[in-house]
Amino acid sequence: MVEAGAGHGDPSLDRYARMVCRALGVGTATVTIIEPGRAVFPGACGLPEDLQRDRESPLSHSFCKQVVVEQGPVIVADAREDDRLRDNLAIPDLGLIAYAGWPISDHTGTIVGSLCAVDGAPRQWTDAQIEMLEDLAAACSAEISERGLRDLAAIGESAAQDLSHRSRVLLALSEGLSATRTMTDVAQAVEAIAIDQLGCLHAGIWLRNDGDEIGAAQAPEVLTFVAPPTTTWESALRNAVLPFDDTNPMGGAAVHGHAEYFSDRSIQNALYPHLDTVKQVGEARSFQPLITRGQVLGTLALIWQDPHPLSEQDRVTIEALASYSAQAVQRAGLLQERLDALVTLQSALLSDLPESECLELAARYRPAASRDQVGGDWYDAVVMPSGATSLMVGDVVGHDIAAAAVMGQLRTMLRTIAWTLRDGPAAQVRRLDRAMEDLDVEGMATLVYARVDAEDPDVEGRVLRWTNAGHPPPMLVTAAGEVTFLDDGTPDLMVGVQPDTERLDRTALLPPGATLLLYTDGLVERRGESITVGLERLAGAAQRYQTLGVDAFLDAVLGDLVGTELNDDVAVLAVHLRA
Repeated sequence: MVEAGAGHGDPSLDRYARMVCRALGVGTATVTIIEPGRAVFPGACGLPEDLQRDRESPLSHSFCKQVVVEQGPVIVADAREDDRLRDNLAIPDLGLIAYAGWPISDHTGTIVGSLCAVDGAPRQWTDAQIEMLEDLAAACSAEISERGLRDLAAIGESAAQDLSHRSRVLLALSEGLSATRTMTDVAQAVEAIAIDQLGCLHAGIWLRNDGDEIGAAQAPEVLTFVAPPTTTWESALRNAVLPFDDTNPMGGAAVHGHAEYFSDRSIQNALYPHLDTVKQVGEARSFQPLITRGQVLGTLALIWQDPHPLSEQDRVTIEALASYSAQAVQRAGLLQERLDALVTLQSALLSDLPESECLELAARYRPAASRDQVGGDWYDAVVMPSGATSLMVGDVVGHDIAAAAVMGQLRTMLRTIAWTLRDGPAAQVRRLDRAMEDLDVEGMATLVYARVDAEDPDVEGRVLRWTNAGHPPPMLVTAAGEVTFLDDGTPDLMVGVQPDTERLDRTALLPPGATLLLYTDGLVERRGESITVGLERLAGAAQRYQTLGVDAFLDAVLGDLVGTELNDDVAVLAVHLRA
């Protein structure tokens, strides 16, 4: 459970409060738990010094108690004009006026408090702000629920001997599901736990979704198997999509909201003779609905090799497995929705590449697969009125919405500077540094800014000028496959640190048929490995694929170096000079 008060704060829940402050643009936000006689703040951001220290207040000074009373959100533009809150002492004593509070619940589904944003002046909360608050409250509730379930596991471990098996399963669930982030992660963890702790032969999750999500327009709801990459469960793969109705045991469990159990497969086959049971393995089977906060998310299927009578303790354990799994599925869904939204946001900030008669350009942005945030990686290219082409790849420090916002500002400023001014890359990056200070853009970033000069009849190829602000070196691969990293000396300081930093222009020749690659560190850096190894790996891939077209070249290099499971964001920009 969540413990607060008497000066105790929770770093993880403080993070939710900070996210509310950033997302809703307020100075104060709290994760508030309502207890008898007091409100406690295990998560807080921007409270007055005494409240930030004590982490509690009397209910006479709490708007959040109204959320618990009403069992729903409380959104108020001006508390002084609201009949429910106008007499609350938080108004005169703390200066609280505007309030937006969304319910948070524990592992039992009980509403125990709220995630709230407050303001000292009247304000109208937008629909987008309320939706963001709702999403964050759902994620906060999922974390609080996991803690409650983890506490139940700890209690079970120390309980009587006949509960020891259940406590082991609960602990395994807590550990196995706490780190899951995707639906596939959840399915793999549930299968491993069911096999190890319950002696199952197979275990799997079928999720509820609309039929049109799998390509059948206007189709009814279905249950879809979440297939781990290494699954060998042939029957599950054959029945990967099942109707969301009681024509099958998984659909029946979900539709009616209660478990289906068969002590051997002959009983199931007699009730559902129309199902594809060819080569069906296992005897006993249990189908548990995955339900959280009254919402049916899908069904958990457990298969045992032999007949497997279930004791009452077994049933409680399996119900706990289903409850944990439902919480993990809900959290994975929320994280994926946020990741999709954030990736869409960042992708929208990245411009389309310009057309060029002499240059072929291609770029890719790939978000990290193991987190729910985007970062500040970006690329850009601008064709100048002179015929030169400016190229930029950068990486803002941080992995959150703030980093993506700073990325958008830096990209726009540098793009504008590139278009309006004709001096060299170093001078333009110096202007960016000064603009960041003058315009109060808080952030730091590494970047490479390069310029391919316009055609010069006296030069075979194009002159390349670049400046490097603390970034991995650009790579040049010739038509003959010779690879050179343009790391002429130590890179200059990253931008956003010291606005009067001296910066140097460097020059090289881009010969006909050559390809220039700009990239962020996620392409070459690996934890515990020297970056030299990563650069050598990149050079080898460039030599293998340099004969490909620029788009195919980028895809092949990315496939070799990062595959599909990225540990960090990657932005790459390739420029090929036609021969």
